[in-house]
Amino acid sequence: MGTLLCRVVHCTLLTLLCLAALACERAARDTTETTESAKTAKKDSDTLGWAPQIQGEYPIELFDNYTETGDLERIQKRGRLRLLVDPGRSSMLKRAATQQDVEIAQARLMAQKLGLELTVLQVAQFADLIPQLNAGKGDLIANNLIVTEGRREQVEFSAPSAEIQLMLVSGKATPAVGDSDNLAGKTLTVTAGTKFVERAQAFARQHPGLQLDISDQNYMDILVDVANGKTDFTIVDELLLELTQQFRDDLKANRIFPEKYELAWAIRQNSPQLLGAVDDAVRHIRLTRPSRRSTGDLDAIQQRGVLRAVTRNHPGTYFMWKGQILGFEFSLLEKYANKLGVRLEIIVAERHDDFVRALQNGDADIAASLLSDTERRRQKGMAFSSSYIDTPTGIIARRDDTIASVGELAGRTVYVRKSGSHYDTALRLQKTVPQLQIELAPEELDIQQIIDRVGEGKYDLTIADEVSYKIERAWRDDIAFPLELPDEKSSYSWMLRDSNPQLLESINGFFAKRKVGDVLPTLYTRYFDRPKRTREEITQLSKKGNISPFDDLVRNYAEQFGFDWRLVVAQMFQESGFDPKAKSWVGAQGLMQVMPDTGKQVGESDLFDPRTSIRAGIKYLDWLHGKFVNRGLNPENSMWFTLAAYNAGLGHVFDAQDLAEQKGWDRDTWFDNVEKAMLLLAEPIYYKRARYGYARGQEPFDYVRKIENRFRHFVSLLDAHDRQQQVTRRAPGASIFPERDLLSPLFSYRIQSHAKTLSAGSEAAASWRRLD
Repeated sequence: MGTLLCRVVHCTLLTLLCLAALACERAARDTTETTESAKTAKKDSDTLGWAPQIQGEYPIELFDNYTETGDLERIQKRGRLRLLVDPGRSSMLKRAATQQDVEIAQARLMAQKLGLELTVLQVAQFADLIPQLNAGKGDLIANNLIVTEGRREQVEFSAPSAEIQLMLVSGKATPAVGDSDNLAGKTLTVTAGTKFVERAQAFARQHPGLQLDISDQNYMDILVDVANGKTDFTIVDELLLELTQQFRDDLKANRIFPEKYELAWAIRQNSPQLLGAVDDAVRHIRLTRPSRRSTGDLDAIQQRGVLRAVTRNHPGTYFMWKGQILGFEFSLLEKYANKLGVRLEIIVAERHDDFVRALQNGDADIAASLLSDTERRRQKGMAFSSSYIDTPTGIIARRDDTIASVGELAGRTVYVRKSGSHYDTALRLQKTVPQLQIELAPEELDIQQIIDRVGEGKYDLTIADEVSYKIERAWRDDIAFPLELPDEKSSYSWMLRDSNPQLLESINGFFAKRKVGDVLPTLYTRYFDRPKRTREEITQLSKKGNISPFDDLVRNYAEQFGFDWRLVVAQMFQESGFDPKAKSWVGAQGLMQVMPDTGKQVGESDLFDPRTSIRAGIKYLDWLHGKFVNRGLNPENSMWFTLAAYNAGLGHVFDAQDLAEQKGWDRDTWFDNVEKAMLLLAEPIYYKRARYGYARGQEPFDYVRKIENRFRHFVSLLDAHDRQQQVTRRAPGASIFPERDLLSPLFSYRIQSHAKTLSAGSEAAASWRRLD
């Protein structure tokens, strides 16, 4: 492993020749997914307005910032309102609306009224909020900030937006803590710079022997540590606990402290114009608090200004990828909310019966989660919109299981949930084939988990619609859809209360619009029917000795940022196949497949231009790399983690590290450790407890392995080419490698100066094993 840490070419001629031979053999078989941009450009442009809108949220260190300390008039000349937040409250997949969601939405409305573009800037840590504001790097803080006398000396506060209490948080099994309890040997951890520190100090004085740890760690990370048993207690406000409980149900408020505190927005002192506008916005926040129950019809929704939709965190409905919120249902819901002119509020259901319950209780207005119209649901007071997807229903089996007719189901066993729409299908099928056995799957399993058990051989068969099959088939190859049931079709609709006829009429009108009808097939293809495309691997260099037409551009920018240019070229091939006009299903563009919002973060816009795309991709790669270096990872692993984050998003990689640690694997080693945890984040039992939710874990797993092996292959091709050139040109008796001796001083200098370069020769045999 020592040579791996250098991350440069450091191998013998024999190893290089072996690598080249293996690479060529492997290249003939290895294929990967790509985008046929010429064929899809028209299709993509048709749905551009349906793509997730740029959220305007940036890490502050990536934003092309400026200094402005003036009042509203000066801010309006800039045309932008910069809102400062702490990622501890905003960086996660939301399962329900939060106070901060409301505040950011209200800030966006305020900015629009003032003729400004709202930009949300995430500071590195909570303690940076006020210093960044006063330094003119932001204009406003909306971060559930507690009003204190000490802070009043530094900033001006708006009218209160809410009132909260602090609480001692522990694991669910921890007994209630009393005033006189002995807590010796226990640890209380709180985030530095917060109001929580003062309360923690008072609590520690009350309990001698309790160890107080004031940490730079983010308060949500500390809450997760409490849940995982790494520390015993923390103190946070009730909103933070509710936010974390969206994905960790093993925390509880062990004790609620009696003091009440006001939350407010903060601006720089001596800004009366901005303060007036802020106070006006804050007054509306109290009227649009999240989680207020209502069973009202469309008029009540429009008066409230919020459409509440309950769905699942699922690859077909609502999930986060590359830092963006995606999903078929989410795309439709967002468009419908925009039509109504209201804010969309997503609620994530844990169980299937949560959909009906959320509507009955008035917690949601619509259930949108690829739901079927069933009589059982109608009997519970539900109504259904017109269908927007009609799809075949059939038998799901293991890959090599050939079932040619319904009669061949005799003696087989099909697993279905009794509450699911396919239970009735199974009963009808059993009447035709009496020898078919029906077994009930546990109610807590969704169709994704049931199909998973079929693929693993734990269940014989199941019944599912073609959409559910295609979602699973996109990342696994151990299942098949061998038999379509001709008399059985699945139709998906939105579900709502039957007491809301105005809303039902409005939804049906929405689906009946030609623009919506025309785009539905394209959305279907984007989320459910994307074909796996293949490309020829590169087995030889060009006549000029280049891997790609862009080698010189990549070399230039890679060396500026300290990356091995050959690794970046390997990544670029994985991203786009060297097609500068490539565009992915999520909207990533160009050679390096940079998302438009990411391009804006790094100050680049024309992402189809090769130079711009390469520069943007390497800038973003450099920023991601810093996140892992700062966490103490060694150079070799920091590069693999960086590539995984480039593919899947930083949050999913952090989730995989946490999960790896829970599994007893090394959280700081990618191969055979964190990569295995990444695979698990596609399974509900794990992603329901992950901060960023569901992840298409197979993609980063394959992505890193293919780039690693392609990089080694490219290195072997380049070195073989160079050696051949030297053999051709050398004088009799001269060294065979006069200019590229691997041990030359020049090459040693490159080893020292390129901290982000990989060793092509280390563990060569293992690297080829990893491709499988």
